[in-house]
Amino acid sequence: MLQVTPQVAAAIAGEHDYCHLIRLELANNVTLRMTDCGYPVNWQGEIFEANGLLLGMDAPTFNAELRIGEIGLAFTAADQSMVALMLGVNQINRYAYIFRAYLTDQGEVIPNPVLLHTWLLNAPDVSDSKGESQITTPLTSEWADFEAPRGRRSTDASQRRFYPNDKGLEFAAQVKKDLKWGGE
Repeated sequence: MLQVTPQVAAAIAGEHDYCHLIRLELANNVTLRMTDCGYPVNWQGEIFEANGLLLGMDAPTFNAELRIGEIGLAFTAADQSMVALMLGVNQINRYAYIFRAYLTDQGEVIPNPVLLHTWLLNAPDVSDSKGESQITTPLTSEWADFEAPRGRRSTDASQRRFYPNDKGLEFAAQVKKDLKWGGE
């Protein structure tokens, strides 16, 4: 269930302006903060820049099913620092946080922005034409990495990595049937 402050609930119920605050936690301890607002937005001492590097963002859609979602972020490739940052270092599986910030009439953030989703960066792509040059970065749900192998295996190599002299799993590869652990 989405928890919002009473101020945000009132903004949602009435006339309101909002913007998106995007925090990208990239490789080499680089954090980019951007907004689709027309001016820089200050929230909790962090400045989310409206510097023109962010060209667009797909609208996130949500449903009750457990499935891999994906949206895209588009950045300008005319700025060579963005090209170097997004393509010069592997940014796959780095975190992106997208918040929806509701704004007062003076353009201040109403506490607290709603975290729409935490995403993982996927492989960026560069497109270049006469009219524009942009980097498109797909963002996938954290469920995209759900089936990635983790932890230890019941193999001799995995056992030896942690216990070099242990031979307890030396013949594990030769077992032809599934073993039921802790049962009959």
